[in-house]
Amino acid sequence: IIESHGCKYRSPVSYNVYNCGYPTHVADALCEMFQSDTVYNTRVFDEKLPGALNAIYQDPRYMLFYITERDLSHGRDKTQLNNAGIICDDFRLINYSPKVEILKKYKINLCFDDAPHVVAGCLENNIDVVMISNDDTAYNHHLRSQVEHYPNLMMALKKRGLAK
Repeated sequence: IIESHGCKYRSPVSYNVYNCGYPTHVADALCEMFQSDTVYNTRVFDEKLPGALNAIYQDPRYMLFYITERDLSHGRDKTQLNNAGIICDDFRLINYSPKVEILKKYKINLCFDDAPHVVAGCLENNIDVVMISNDDTAYNHHLRSQVEHYPNLMMALKKRGLAK
């Protein structure tokens, strides 16, 4: 989207695309993309991931939660998970900000995330965290030396022995 509008990529200064120095029409296009199903067609949600997540979800040894800082009032996240074939009940899909507080509340001992503030919060609170970070995600590369990181969730699950 950025290149198609003749703009050069800028490292994000916040999660609000309107604060990144792009013209408004570019920020509008980015915001629309992030709010659509196209995000779930990226390599983070590859074809094997739904089966792997569902196996973890149904395994009595684990309690898998999907935690988001996005507004859940429109049901968008649950619909996107369901459309991807990922099982999730209302109890395990949580909207909470900051995420680290809910991780502590539920005594969650392993977190997979890409957001720098979540990764840093986990480090500060001794919560085991694996950062999802490919070469295109420049916004979190400053944390790479401090945490285990993988280019996508499926590889992270495999490396942690949670998926085949």
